Amino acid sequence: MRDHLLYLAGYNRWANARIFDVAYALAEVDRRRDCQGFFMSLHATLDHVIVAERIWLARWHGEPQPYDDLATPLHDDFDALDQARREQDGVLSALVDQNDADGLAQELSYRNMAGEPLKLQKGLILLHLFNHATHHRGQCHHMLTQLGADAPILDMPFYLLDL
Repeated sequence: MRDHLLYLAGYNRWANARIFDVAYALAEVDRRRDCQGFFMSLHATLDHVIVAERIWLARWHGEPQPYDDLATPLHDDFDALDQARREQDGVLSALVDQNDADGLAQELSYRNMAGEPLKLQKGLILLHLFNHATHHRGQCHHMLTQLGADAPILDMPFYLLDL
């Protein structure tokens, strides 16, 4: 699983950078325009992914849940959001790098947003985080297209060919 997670961590960083590069070409009003997404706008959707990841990272480190709402706005400024995304990508990559197969197989006990006690293997949590990001990048890709931007190609083979 670790080898797969290493690829996903790299892909995650690459795909996020491509989304942000295109989003920077848009006016601020367009990044905040309601595109009928679950989190409404491109900006809010990108911010949500960081919120969700920080909740999971707090669980990973045995810290209190930092937010009660998955739509908590964290970054009003797009530059700050981009910087936070880049830092978060580094944190996720480091978690993969720092854990061998045994570490990734360890179960993590946590409470979900409803307060229910649950357990998941750490590797599966990372797999979820990368999958969650892909899900929302798909929404962002659609929003970029709606906003008239030239949405980037995010297919995995293009990332692999860039290595």
